[in-house]
Amino acid sequence: MLLSSGKDGCVIAWDERSGSASIKMESSGRLRPLLCCDASDDGLLVAAGTDLEKEDAFVIYWDPRNPVARLRSHGSTHSDDITAVHFLKSKDTSNSNKVLLSTSSDGLVSTSNALEADEDEAVLHVGNWGCSISQGGWINNTHGTCIWAASDMETFSCWSNELDQLLAVDIRSPSLHVHGRTWVTDYLVKAHSTRKAKNGLGVFVGSNEGDLALITSNDLSDAMAPWTIHSVWAGGHSGIVRSLYWDEEHDVLVTGGEDSKIITWRIQDPSHSDSLTPDQLDDLEPNGPNLKREWDDAMDVNQGSPGGKRVRW
Repeated sequence: MLLSSGKDGCVIAWDERSGSASIKMESSGRLRPLLCCDASDDGLLVAAGTDLEKEDAFVIYWDPRNPVARLRSHGSTHSDDITAVHFLKSKDTSNSNKVLLSTSSDGLVSTSNALEADEDEAVLHVGNWGCSISQGGWINNTHGTCIWAASDMETFSCWSNELDQLLAVDIRSPSLHVHGRTWVTDYLVKAHSTRKAKNGLGVFVGSNEGDLALITSNDLSDAMAPWTIHSVWAGGHSGIVRSLYWDEEHDVLVTGGEDSKIITWRIQDPSHSDSLTPDQLDDLEPNGPNLKREWDDAMDVNQGSPGGKRVRW
């Protein structure tokens, strides 16, 4: 199920076959812009976060089987724009569809019992980072479950499942050297929880020229631990990369940028190698085979590899 939320105050579940809306959920009364949304693992619960209006920002819940009426809303979890909501996707059936992670511009990371109607009883744990949080998510690895968050100032943090802070770093700080060359990070694009990456988390970072890299930390609880660079994608985008999706089943990475392009790339399983090899460096040239396909804003397909700025080595 593909979900989207927008400034129109609606969460829409899309029918991938017809490309039309199959379910539409609205915040009742005066519609409030919805900045983020997610569905539980079984698809029977949907949550969305609103922006701040006057003094209120809400987490709103729906049962998509009855989309015309929201189940409940919680208005005291956060005091500013709610920037991310994510249900815990867990094999532990006792927690499945129950725990919701939320982040906000108020600097708080929060976990709540999504099934609890009483908001005073719903909040499980709260962590205060002290800076505006732009995104966050769950990390599932062999050691259990923890949480990552990113700020508007390009800082990156990790938290225990009880929201004790484990790590906080400027994501631009790690110096990443590969065979005498250096990757320089300008911003964080997104982190992705996967068992294919060390410690269960792959971190995608970008350069202002439009290049992209996948990096991992050797220890997500140690700010001084070294980082490893696994892949670099260069020459496709000519502007900042704003969004991406990693299709692990088909080893494909989809990126979208400020240059109005959507590009698909081949992505190597990071668990198969610790870092880039000299041979793989050849693939980082603008005309290398990393690029699979490109769509510009007119949706013209270009099977060739476009020119572009080189990764800064």
